[in-house]
Amino acid sequence: MLTDRKGRLVVRHGDLVVKTHMAEEELQPLLARLRLAADPRLGDILLSPLRIRGGHGGLLAPVGGRLVSAWPAGRALRVDEVEARVEDAPWTAAAALLARLHATDLTALAPAHVPAAGVCTRLRRSLDRMEAAVARATRAGAASGASVREIERLADEVRRAYPTLPSWLGRTPARPGTAPALIHGDWHLGQVVRVASAPASAADAGWRIVDVDDLGWGDPAWDLARPAAWFAAGILPAEVWGTFLGAYREAGGPAAGPDGDPWEALDGPARAVAVQYAAGAVTDLATDGTPFDEGADAFVACARRMWSGH
Repeated sequence: MLTDRKGRLVVRHGDLVVKTHMAEEELQPLLARLRLAADPRLGDILLSPLRIRGGHGGLLAPVGGRLVSAWPAGRALRVDEVEARVEDAPWTAAAALLARLHATDLTALAPAHVPAAGVCTRLRRSLDRMEAAVARATRAGAASGASVREIERLADEVRRAYPTLPSWLGRTPARPGTAPALIHGDWHLGQVVRVASAPASAADAGWRIVDVDDLGWGDPAWDLARPAAWFAAGILPAEVWGTFLGAYREAGGPAAGPDGDPWEALDGPARAVAVQYAAGAVTDLATDGTPFDEGADAFVACARRMWSGH
């Protein structure tokens, strides 16, 4: 078992990886995203799903009331591997890969349907899950690892931060006045794998982007938002952030302009990701008693600064 979190189960058997998608996922948008991942024109950027006999479009199988997809196995970066030596992670290769995704000509993908990226839905879900978890803890009158009063206090930091986000973030994945791009919607280093079919000596070093559940059109700043938020929260070292951003710009990535201050473009999505992370930390604390680590503390502190101004 590779992952069993937030309704997504991912299991590997030999060279095969099988993924159970979230129960909330709608068939048609998810099928459109898998068809994009299977498009040979994106084959050097996205990991292509495997064909499944029968089912929906030959890419999704209904199993036990859930939608399941199949993928070739690749080598992913482990969390401990990245955290132990974050400066040695493949930031340059990942940035170039992301830049190529964002440079995709959306009109050239016709007749393939490109849905809206799922970033707005992801943000809303994180807040809804937090509220449901806090309500359960409150009804029980206790929670493992923290008092209900403490959980409510932390949740309130998130609640008060959310209205400070730019209003468009909750309505559309593309910032008004900007040209939409093809974006991943939930990008971080855990979303890249090295595939065995491509030699490490190849120009792309065999890296591909995985987990396309939120793939679609939107502001490419969303895909830089996680590392930007990590940097702003003090988790990602400045030199690593600089390396990543520089490599992305050098590869023609459009999210933050070719040079200069990137924060005019990145600030809103980075704030949204900080709120999302903070909400997830409160949810895990209220549900499982998962103690706050350095990252959870940093993102709740970011949420507090958003509404308090200091």
